[in-house]
Amino acid sequence: MELKTTDVAARLGVSPKTVQRWVRKYDIPLRRNEAGHFLFDEKTVALLERVKFEQGAALEAPPAPDRPSTPPRNSSIHALFQEYVEPEIERVTSRLNQLEQQLEQKADDVVSVQLLHHRKEMEEIIARLTALEQLVARLEQQLNNRPPSSHETPKEPKRKRRGLGRVMGLFA
Repeated sequence: MELKTTDVAARLGVSPKTVQRWVRKYDIPLRRNEAGHFLFDEKTVALLERVKFEQGAALEAPPAPDRPSTPPRNSSIHALFQEYVEPEIERVTSRLNQLEQQLEQKADDVVSVQLLHHRKEMEEIIARLTALEQLVARLEQQLNNRPPSSHETPKEPKRKRRGLGRVMGLFA
């Protein structure tokens, strides 16, 4: 029994393009008919089923819905809207709400991580400030407890030389 690409694709639940891509990618030897189309036998179909299982291939062409592809001619627009559009709107709205909730959760997680990071930084800064305050207090205490040394003399203001500055100003 020889099957065409569309038959194999329907049997595997993938698009014909996917079947053709797998044949080229895995270099599967196939016979061709006079028009150049692939001809599949049961052994090759089993091989492609294994490829599909191993690839975990997503369906490129979803199965046709149970609804008719073309609306009946005598249906009103309102009935068609209720039958075809409203379920899709509800599905999309539901998915959108779900994504918004996930986004809010991610934002909350990010803010929580940032707050924890900032809290840690603040604790480190407070610890450094405390250490610096203690160091300054010790240095002040050492400075206050130290007796004046003999080589330190109180500084006297310099006396101004009144006459020399005037004389030098003449030559400038």
